[in-house]
Amino acid sequence: MNAVNINTPRTLSLEELIARQERERGFEPMPLDSPLLLKRVKDGGYSGQFLADAFISAYRTDHNFNHPLGKIMRLDWEAVRLFHQILHLRYISGWSDQVFYEIEQQIKAIQADEGKL
Repeated sequence: MNAVNINTPRTLSLEELIARQERERGFEPMPLDSPLLLKRVKDGGYSGQFLADAFISAYRTDHNFNHPLGKIMRLDWEAVRLFHQILHLRYISGWSDQVFYEIEQQIKAIQADEGKL
């Protein structure tokens, strides 16, 4: 006769869940290199706009990201790495809304200086 497990399921903390997902997915999210992100946004061009829009959309969850993901092919490897860091903003332990808000404000200031807002 087979035994049936009738124990109550164990609740996982957010940290345990993220660690389990990292093991299952085979990657570890990297923290955002914000100085490099701001430099790339300031440098402008397609990748600067792509990264700026990606960050704002990831931070402001009600803000659409209006770029075709297929255009990621136009990014160099550094920009692709930054894009992945942006996608994982909230999965890095110790993330701070205040830090993300300050980055958003700096991006908006750069865009305002360039007349893109």
